[in-house]
Amino acid sequence: MSGPLVTVGVPVYRGQDDLPVTLECLRTQSYPNLDVLISVDANDQESARACEPFLRSDSRFRMQVQPARLGWAGNTDWTMRNRRGEFYIFQQHDDQVSPNYIADLVDAAARFPDAVVCFAEMHSSGLRTLVQPGVALSGSPVERARTYLENLDHVPFRGLIRSSALASSSGLLLADFNPFDSFGTEIRLMTELALLGDFRFVPGPIYYKRIHGENIHLTRKKWSEHQKLMAWACLGAWMIEVIVPAGQSVVERRHLLHVVLERFLMRNDRWRWLRVPARRLAQSRSAALEPLRVLLERLKKNERLVKATTGRFMVYEADDSERRAALLRAIFGRLKSEGRFDPSVSLQSTWEATEAEAFSRFSAHA
Repeated sequence: MSGPLVTVGVPVYRGQDDLPVTLECLRTQSYPNLDVLISVDANDQESARACEPFLRSDSRFRMQVQPARLGWAGNTDWTMRNRRGEFYIFQQHDDQVSPNYIADLVDAAARFPDAVVCFAEMHSSGLRTLVQPGVALSGSPVERARTYLENLDHVPFRGLIRSSALASSSGLLLADFNPFDSFGTEIRLMTELALLGDFRFVPGPIYYKRIHGENIHLTRKKWSEHQKLMAWACLGAWMIEVIVPAGQSVVERRHLLHVVLERFLMRNDRWRWLRVPARRLAQSRSAALEPLRVLLERLKKNERLVKATTGRFMVYEADDSERRAALLRAIFGRLKSEGRFDPSVSLQSTWEATEAEAFSRFSAHA
């Protein structure tokens, strides 16, 4: 088969109903040189049986049944670490891609050797309809990482990733307080990759995502405030670990620490005044306001407009001094416990001095 080998990682758990459609989508891709690696979590025999027709008829498909529960992050990371290809693509078991998806991304990777990720537009349907083009990254390593930090964009994670870049990353880490979910672990990984090269948007191919009641991101809407705090603090600590050491001097690294903390602590919501009237309009039952409600629903489907008017994506709202202080304590607690960040090396400072400066700068911020 011509062209570089592409490993497509398909982690699955209790996905026997949707999995055959996704595997058929991969089988019929116009790009032939594939290594489709299915990892079935927690000895899920029904999902394993759904794979058997593809394993029997197509040598490009292989499967591993995990004896114990790894969770989404652990199972996906297993496919990454066991890739064979020059490139890797993550494929959710209940999503599909356009027929030339892989071929178009491989072609782009050949044309743009500085790109560590080539990604396409994502179309979501089901409970919510949305078109997400994602955010391309270029410039210096720190510029790319800062752009990614501001957007926390999950779309490129569905793209074509160079295996050489993955080999230089930490992969998907597990959060000890919630290892089966490990919120934000793919964001940490993509930030590492942003430091290694460009993220190139490729027009044409499409990733089709289904939004249904079982999506993992929807389950997070039921989190308690404490769960939100812990998840947001964990991601904040991870981003500090990745971004701050990339600075070229102590001064730049200290500045990057403040940049990351500001991103996680401050909403920067210029359009907050619009949210209350928009919510009241959506809840109104007045027939006279029906045209405005229809217009509002259409506007909500415009991703760029939504991003511009809703402010930064935030899991935990640190909107007063008490909550900011709690989040700062949680972030520094994670940094200390995980042991991957040393302020004496990166900042030429102690933990005590670093925390004191952060609390002085942010905890009482209006």
